[in-house]
Order: sequence, then C-alpha cells, then structure tokens
Amino acid sequence: MSVGHRIGEFAELAGVSVKTLRFYDEIGVLSPASVDPRTGYRRYLPEQLKDLASVLMLKGLGLPLAQVRELNHRKSSPSQRKAMLQEMKRTLEQSIQTATRSLNWISAALEEEGASPVPISVLVKRRPATSIASVRIRPKSYQEVAEAEDELSKALPPECGCAFRGVLWHRCAGSGSLEAEPFIALRRPVPGWAGCTVSRLPEATLACAYSDPEDEAAEQTYEAIRRWLHLRGYRLAGPKRELSLGRMLEIQFPFVEN
Repeated sequence: MSVGHRIGEFAELAGVSVKTLRFYDEIGVLSPASVDPRTGYRRYLPEQLKDLASVLMLKGLGLPLAQVRELNHRKSSPSQRKAMLQEMKRTLEQSIQTATRSLNWISAALEEEGASPVPISVLVKRRPATSIASVRIRPKSYQEVAEAEDELSKALPPECGCAFRGVLWHRCAGSGSLEAEPFIALRRPVPGWAGCTVSRLPEATLACAYSDPEDEAAEQTYEAIRRWLHLRGYRLAGPKRELSLGRMLEIQFPFVEN
C-alpha cells in the first residue's frame, strides 16, 4: 500500500498548485518523499507540510528560491536563520533608501519643470584632482576676468597646457563683489614661471550643466543648478567652476550632502 499523499492531494492540503510542487521538485527546493518508479507518481508525507510552510514563508519574505533550497538542505540552525533574516533586513532597508532617494529626485524634477524658460539638464560627474596654473583676481567687471584669462594663456608655455581651461568663482556678483581665478589645466609641470600659481584642483563630485556663453543663459544655468542642489538637500563644497568649451560653457558646482 502506498504511503503518503499523491501530489494533487498534497497540493490541496497545502494550498498551492500542483504546478508549484512540480517546480519545487525540479529545482530541488522540496522533493517528494517517494516516486513510483513505474508510474512516476509523486507522494508526499504529512510531515512535509511543515517543510513547505517554511519554503513559502521564506519566499514570502523575498528570499530567492536558491537560498531557500540551501537553507533547507543545510537544516540551518535558528541562529543561521536569524543571521539570514538580518541580512535580508539590511538589504531591504538599503533598497528602501534607494527608492526613497529616487522618489525625492523625481519629485524635485517635477518641481523644476517650468521653473526655467528652457529645460536645463543637470548631470552629476566625478572628477579627479588636476594640476592647474591660475591667477586669482578681484576684478571690477567680467571683462577683466576675460583679460586675465588671455594673459594667463599667452604667458603659459604652450607645451604645458591645456587639457581644459576655465574660471573658479570664489565670489560672484550676487555677493556684492567679484573674486575669480582663471585657470588652465596642465599637461606637464610649469618650468619655474612666477606669474601664476600652480596648484591642485581637488577631486570633486560636481553638479554640471551646459550653457551658451551669453550672460542671461549662463545666469539661468547657474540658477538651475542652485535649485537642483537645494531641492536635493546638497550644499556647495568649493568655488564654482566655469569651463570654456568653445562656444559653450560647462558650469560645475562641487557639492556634498548636508
């Protein structure tokens, strides 16, 4: 006389489908107690209802079936199961944090829609430290900044630059005065020329956007990046960087989390 329940009976008792039980058998999560070699019929013991309940509970918690199989095969101890659940909890918490951050960014993007006449895309870039030659000035006008850029470019030996060039803004017009630092990124060391400062532009995470060089377009881009930082809870972490890219500007704000 056959012992145990046939697969249909066991499925009904457990509240799962026959298809599920067959799948669990195929992948080694829960095998029948016996298989008739002649008919191929699977039979399950009543005690296996407890094993199946454990499988369904762990699966319901989000544990991959491969891990469920491993735990069941090892007959894990309560401490092992607890450690596994704690790891799942940490993973889920990280997922929630990531999803919350993404949701906040989407909400911020919705708030930004319509804030500027032309949509301005703000990107995040990570830039390494770079050697630069620079001249720090307190100009009376933006024209003086352009003149200082030209003088620096002419005075620097051609073989030393330039990977890229731009201006570090330590103080902008909104602060009541200008303080700028035109710079050129160096390809090789400057041979003892005393007309500029050689230093390292520190590595940074940057909020970046592109702009036409006209004042109005540049100011709109600056404002878009300020708004982007504010809505995400970031703060400025150093002078703003304005790179000259031919007929375009790349405006960069180094930032950190508050």
